[in-house]
Amino acid sequence: MFNLSPVSRCLALALILSSLAAFANAGCYMGPKKVGAQDPCQDDTDKDWHEVGSSWTNSQCIQCSCGTSRMSCCHRMGRPSGFPEDCEVLRDWKQCTFEVVKKNDHSVHCPHVAVGK
Repeated sequence: MFNLSPVSRCLALALILSSLAAFANAGCYMGPKKVGAQDPCQDDTDKDWHEVGSSWTNSQCIQCSCGTSRMSCCHRMGRPSGFPEDCEVLRDWKQCTFEVVKKNDHSVHCPHVAVGK
């Protein structure tokens, strides 16, 4: 069907595997509450308490919701990777965004891959 060279096959396989890694590392988790059904949930990061039925975003851009039997959380900001060594990640923890830019010139954006969100 496809007549690919060995190098092209290796590159295609690498692309597929890196895509699967991104899906496997989606950044959401759930856990049982350590207290009763009507008791509040404690944020694992900031250690503050939230009422059942509430949702919040903590200081590390993790959005959580408190249910009667469990708390569920998802990362709101992707984790960039695969960028050149002369680049760095600038995170805005208030807006839950990031940019990958040249270390010596923050106006120049760098190519990257973001995992999760």
